[in-house]
Formats: sequence, structure tokens, C-alpha cells
Amino acid sequence: MLKEILAAMEVKEYNNFRIRAYQNAISILEGLTVSIYDLWENKGLKEIPGIGPSIENHLNEFFTEGFVKEFEEIKSGLPEGMFSLIGLRGIGAKRAFKLSVAFNLKNREDAIEKLKEAAESGAVKVLEGFGEKMETSILEAIEEEKLTKNKKPRLLYNQAEEIVQRITDHMSGCKEVIKMEACGSFRRKNATIGDLDIPISTKDPEKVLEYFLKFPEIGETLVVGDKKASVVLKNDVQVDIRVSEPKAYGSMLQYFTGSKQHNILLRNYALNKGLSLSEYGIKKGDSLEEFGNEKDFYEELGLSYIEPELRNGNFEIEAAQEGKLPKLVELKDIKGDLHTHTVLSDGVNTIDEMVEMAKNMGYEYFGVTDHAPSIQSRGMGNVLRQINETRKKINEINSSQKDIKVLFGYEINILADNTIGLPDDILKDLDYVIAGIHTAFNQDREVMTERIISAIENPFVKIISHPSSRLLNERDPIELDWERVFSAARDNNVILEINSQPTRLDLPDDLVRLAIEWGVDLIINTDSHSASELNLMKYGVNTARRGWAEKNNIVNTLSYEEFVRKIKLM
Repeated sequence: MLKEILAAMEVKEYNNFRIRAYQNAISILEGLTVSIYDLWENKGLKEIPGIGPSIENHLNEFFTEGFVKEFEEIKSGLPEGMFSLIGLRGIGAKRAFKLSVAFNLKNREDAIEKLKEAAESGAVKVLEGFGEKMETSILEAIEEEKLTKNKKPRLLYNQAEEIVQRITDHMSGCKEVIKMEACGSFRRKNATIGDLDIPISTKDPEKVLEYFLKFPEIGETLVVGDKKASVVLKNDVQVDIRVSEPKAYGSMLQYFTGSKQHNILLRNYALNKGLSLSEYGIKKGDSLEEFGNEKDFYEELGLSYIEPELRNGNFEIEAAQEGKLPKLVELKDIKGDLHTHTVLSDGVNTIDEMVEMAKNMGYEYFGVTDHAPSIQSRGMGNVLRQINETRKKINEINSSQKDIKVLFGYEINILADNTIGLPDDILKDLDYVIAGIHTAFNQDREVMTERIISAIENPFVKIISHPSSRLLNERDPIELDWERVFSAARDNNVILEINSQPTRLDLPDDLVRLAIEWGVDLIINTDSHSASELNLMKYGVNTARRGWAEKNNIVNTLSYEEFVRKIKLM
């Protein structure tokens, strides 16, 4: 709503000071990690720094009446279609107005489609100030707009991590930067990331923002203010840089880490104590206390420090009150990786190379679990020969060194008819067996549940790999009766995997927490297909932490002796 009014004021050439006030208000409200309506309902609009009496009154009128009379007057006489165009990449208020007048775009509903027709016919490039390049850009922007924000593929966590690292590397050349950390869903370690919010601690905001705007990957600058710069990178990722005095940096970190639901619940908790929260600190009456670090911020509220991965509005505040927050598993707790692939199936490294990498990572044990060879296509004799050769190789590795124990297993397909890819006579001679679904993902919930449970009930299956079978941005998870799956896994002492591949992260964090509540054992594996992919373990640990997993919930935090006892290898 405010963006539309800002656009109308720009077209009608309102006073620059008034336009700047609306730009600032939009920047502030977009950055809120609490509900604007929630603030209004609790008479908290005055708590938002930078929102003056005029805009506060407009918001009051909007939430009370459903419209703002003055806004209707500002927009009067302008073609409605222009408001649909604003937000298309490269189209600001004045371009939207000019296009709407030129092509008679009176309605919001069909404005974009009519503009597309005009651009495809070559009618845009002949307009003064546009040209062929702009016409092409408009057509590209319209195609992008067809993917709504909810449907646009979000960045995988590791992709976002690479962008954050490049920004960090760039900003390391600015001596005015004291601290910086990407917040929002990135800091909460979500499986996928939207925009990036990066608060920076500094005593010279102007120089920091000026330096950031030299980042070579910036494609478009959206907003530059005293304390914030918003840009869109050339890869279409929005990045918001926010600056803070060092003495208030902890408050800003907390605020922009979110999630929105966590911050709403935390704010309501604080209100009951007579306190109000903002990105600047904790306010009691007219007195504002600032915090240089987050631990002091939470402590002031009488809460234990809540790790970012837990800030999802899911009873973490109650747990912090009662001192019952979990001691989350850490990467350093992991002592082995039990789901890996080599050149013997679809991997790119040999067993020796994979083991050497695992040894360099300090693991006590390591599991080789290539995809099981097919008896149907290769014949029983060839399959037995490969198994014997692999066993011989692993025995040689174990006898030649004492740094790491190597285990021999296979990842077996759970087939559509509820059978698995190798007979029990072969499975019984392996150190352990992982079973997973790799085909026929479209079966219904009941059939799929029976399929998974049939594998769980096989006496030789010890681990179910990537249990939901999801591929982020590619394939939805399969439909399962999770209560039945968890119950079967617990009763049959079968371990469920948290797969560390950035495209999987499966079990997802919400199911990790449920599995723990059911008493199911979990394991974090990389499903590596190369030696370098063994480093993906951290992403599985992130997912486990979001699911409230502690060290004792994850079986590959056990020592080698404890682990083999756990899966009955000894």
C-alpha cells in the first residue's frame, strides 16, 4: 500500500522531503520481523523508530477502516494498471506511468499481459526513453514475474553460503567493519534461503554502506538510507545491509535473525514484563538498554540463550524459561560417516581415496555403502564376485592401518513391491545395510508406508536412507504415515538418516524433532559420491540442530565400539 502511494507521489512530483519520509517508512516496515498488525493491535506503532505521526495515523485509519482517504486522493487520476507494473525488474514509478498511458493500461488484472503483447509487437522500443534493450528486459522481467515469490526456487543453504562468503570477503577490505553476520533464515540454518539480511557493527555507517555498494555483483540498488542499503545482485538475490553501533549490535542480531513468529512470541513475553523490544534494545518506560551481544539480551529477559536454529516460535521460549533447552549436537561430535559411494557404483573416488579423506577428517570409523549390484542384470555369480572383492579390499585397509575402522555395507533399493534389492542370504554377511526408496515415488500414502515398514522389519536393515525422499526445489516428499514409520523404527531398532546432501537434508528438521519424541535413533550421513562431499556433514548437523537433536540422539557420535554394539555388529 505504501509503495503504491510512494509511486503516485513520485509521478505527481510531490515534495522530495515527503517522498523521502515514505521511502524511509517502507524500508523500516519491510525490515520488521514482527507483525505490523500485531504492533498496531497492541498500540505499539509508536515503538517503531522512524514512523512519524502522519504515517502512524494512516496505519491506524487503514487497520480501522480498511482504507486511507488521503491515499485514495493521491492516487486519483492515475491509471490503475501502472500499479501492477511496479515491482517488475527495471520498472519504477515513472516508467510504469508512461507505459500505462501509452498502452491504455486501466486495469490491474490485465496490465502485465497487455504490456507483454505491446513489447512482443515491438511497440515499447519506439517509446521515447525506452529502446530495444529495455523492451527485451521488460519481456524477461514479465517471464520472471510469472514465478510468484512462493513458487520461485529458493536458494539452497550451501548456495546462499557461497554468496555470503563472497560478500564477507568483499567487506573484509573495509576497515570500518567491526563485525558482520548474515541473519534471517540463513543464520537459523533453514534448508532454503530467500533474501539475505546482513547486520554490520561499525562506528562509521556511511563508509560501510558506501563500501558495500562497490560490491561487483550488485545488479540494481533499491534503497540507500542512513542505516540500510538494499540491492539485488546479478543472480537476482536481494541483499539488505544494516548498520549498527557496536553497543547495540547484539539487539540488531537478535531482531533480524527472527523468525517472525519467534519475535512475536518474544515480544509478547516481554510486554507481560512491562518491556518492549526493538532492533535497538529493550525499553522499559522511556529508558532504552542496548546490548552488544545476544546472550545479554536474552538474559535481561530472564531467558537462557536460545540458539538461532531453535528460533522458530515452537516452544523454545518456554524451554528457555524453564532451563530445558537442548544441548544441541555439534559437528565435532560426529565420529563417522556411514553412507558413502565409490567408483564401484556411481561415485568418483576409490575406496582408498574415500577412506584417506575420512581419516584426515579425524573419523574413528567409515562406512562404504555403494548401491547394491543388480542380480537381475549382472547375475548371481558376478554379484558374489564383486562382494567378495570389496570385502577383501576393506579387510586389507583395516589390517594395514589402525587410524580408522572401515565397515562394508550396501545401500539397497526398497522396491515398489515391498521387497528389497538383494536377498537375505547376501545381506547377512554385510557389516550393515542401508535401505532407501529410489523409484516409484508416486505411490499413495498407505502403499508407501507399507513399503518403508517392510524394509524396517527386515532383520538385516539397520538404517533407512533419506526417509522422505524429497529433493529440494525438484521433488516433493513422499506421503507417509509418520507415526507408523516412527513406531516401527523404534520397535525394530532401525535408525533413520538425516541426509546431509544440500538438495535433501532429509529427514527434515520438523520430522527430526518428532522422531526424537518417538524415541527413534538417528544418524547423520553425507551420502557422498566423492571424497570432497564428506565435508557436507555440517549441513546434516544444521538440520539435526533445527530438530532439537542432542548428541545422544545421533548414533554416529558414539565411539567405534559403542557404535558396532548399537547396530549389533559384534
